[in-house]
Amino acid sequence: MNHKYLSVLILIINLSIFLNCKQGLDLGEETKLPVISTLFNNRMLLLLKGTYATDNPLDWSELNNGTGDLYVDAQGEGLDPIMTLVNQPKAGNMPIFLDIGEVRISSKFEKGFNELTQIRDTIDSNRFWDFIAPNRQVFCTVTYSFDNNTCTESNGIMKAYDFFNGIGAQFPSNDPSSETVGGVASALTTGRYWFGREYYYAGIYFRSLVTGYALDAGAPISSRFDNRPLINALNIVPRNNYVAGTTSSAKSTIVPKMFPALYSQLFTQAIQSDMMIRDGFDPYILEVRINLKENLMLHSYLSTRGTPVTYVGVSDIFYDHNGEGDAGGNILTRARIIYPETASSLTISGGGNSLLHYYGIFRYHEEEFINVLPLAATPAKQDAKIKYLNPGTYRAVCLGDLTKQDGYPDTVVRQTTFTIPEYPFRQTYNVDLACP
Repeated sequence: MNHKYLSVLILIINLSIFLNCKQGLDLGEETKLPVISTLFNNRMLLLLKGTYATDNPLDWSELNNGTGDLYVDAQGEGLDPIMTLVNQPKAGNMPIFLDIGEVRISSKFEKGFNELTQIRDTIDSNRFWDFIAPNRQVFCTVTYSFDNNTCTESNGIMKAYDFFNGIGAQFPSNDPSSETVGGVASALTTGRYWFGREYYYAGIYFRSLVTGYALDAGAPISSRFDNRPLINALNIVPRNNYVAGTTSSAKSTIVPKMFPALYSQLFTQAIQSDMMIRDGFDPYILEVRINLKENLMLHSYLSTRGTPVTYVGVSDIFYDHNGEGDAGGNILTRARIIYPETASSLTISGGGNSLLHYYGIFRYHEEEFINVLPLAATPAKQDAKIKYLNPGTYRAVCLGDLTKQDGYPDTVVRQTTFTIPEYPFRQTYNVDLACP
């Protein structure tokens, strides 16, 4: 047989075998196979943000009401041990190193109840999660070795910049909507393609999160990151895995809060969902963010030797830290799907340029504004703008960091409602809301 025709025949047989295997799958199993999107992902862009604000977050120098200082937890009897602060840095000058194992999402609503405590083993985990971004990524605000390292080799310094400035760090990913490749089989049997899928959970798996200021009795602490030695630094993931006061026995029944940093979509957030990946081929952005940059705070606890350890963690937003080794429960996560080809922009007039106030954007049916991250947010400045909003009815809420100033808005000042229509696409709409 002619070698040319033989090669073509082999290719046809291989394609036939692959397609037949795909047709036998249940919806939700496709991302575990070497689908086309594992080779190139032209539809979904995964962005990670380390900011409360989705758009134009405060500059490092604007934090802490314009001082640029780190917040300091309350100290004294019954509180954090007295800190010995030597050469305390500004927030923007402190090195930060992030080692993120992966990002996952899930459409299994009931299985995720009670912060993933129903997931008991690897089999449960594999069934629950869609492993969309399994490739480890390392971000660093400064390099940590003179020779090549994982961060510099993967452009991690620029990604850290984007992670903290509102652009969002790109994370290599597989497109979970690649399951629409199997839509051909669905069309043949049902007469239509799949309509897409609703997702209810997103998780960022932190291997380590190192902040570059840590002292033990006033002396710099030595730590390691990416298997490299660091001076005056501490991995704060263990500090943030559990709420202060959690007993050892209780920890055995709790999923660590940083593995993953979990977003669980509420019922009111799902009514007009921003976590629906529809079928088709129009590109979309999956944005996942945590409140980190605005909420950096100095904490302390007693070491096993009875010496005070001082480190930079996250402010006591929801759970007070009074010198315990644990200081978790204060990092929030939120995810949303954006379709740039149809999303519109929003300008908000009425901002008073207060560095203690934000505009938070929530879906109209949402009634919780404090204990969750807004769908979108930006500081309450005169030129306030939100870049992407899908069609629907929303609440614009003026939020203030007033009750205890720690970088996190805790007070609803005022609100108004507005609507982004389905058509025309990519328009700019204005809302007027005085803030403060």
